Amino acid sequence: MRRASAVLTVITAIGVALTGCGALENKEMSSSATSSTETSVVPRTDAVTPAPNPPPSTDQIPPIGDVSLDIDDRGDLGVIVVDGAGRSVYVFSRDRANDPTCYDACADTWLPLLTDSKPASGIGIDVAAAGTVPRRDGAEQVTYKGLPLYRYAGDKVDRDVNGQGLDMFGGGWHVLTKDGRPLT
Repeated sequence: MRRASAVLTVITAIGVALTGCGALENKEMSSSATSSTETSVVPRTDAVTPAPNPPPSTDQIPPIGDVSLDIDDRGDLGVIVVDGAGRSVYVFSRDRANDPTCYDACADTWLPLLTDSKPASGIGIDVAAAGTVPRRDGAEQVTYKGLPLYRYAGDKVDRDVNGQGLDMFGGGWHVLTKDGRPLT
């Protein structure tokens, strides 16, 4: 009886181990299928982060108020454009100058940076390049050099840059270099 119990324990342990290996293998295959590489505007040496599946969502309504833009050194990413609170801001590769295209489910994950006045500019930001563009819902979205700006719901603290290089909602998401170019 003890021997049968021991054999059953070993078989159960092997089954659990094999199931775990299969799950890891599926996760790796899923991750490699969701990641993408693009030709870079600004060269990078680190790997592109695979998109989370499913993407994070939020039931937050993006705040509307005074917005300022600044720059901050983010280590391996270099100096990037951030909002006045130091949160990373992103641009969407599908957007064209002064034409935001991220709405509905996209805007639940990529919160448009909204304002009710002209954005202020910190040291290192081109004052003339900070502006706004009307969204189809009537809100004013902050732009830099004409590119609509967003925050990523997956960034939990001010210095997070979890959205950099993600491919979601039909395009790539990137922070801006200090000169206002997408870091791809």
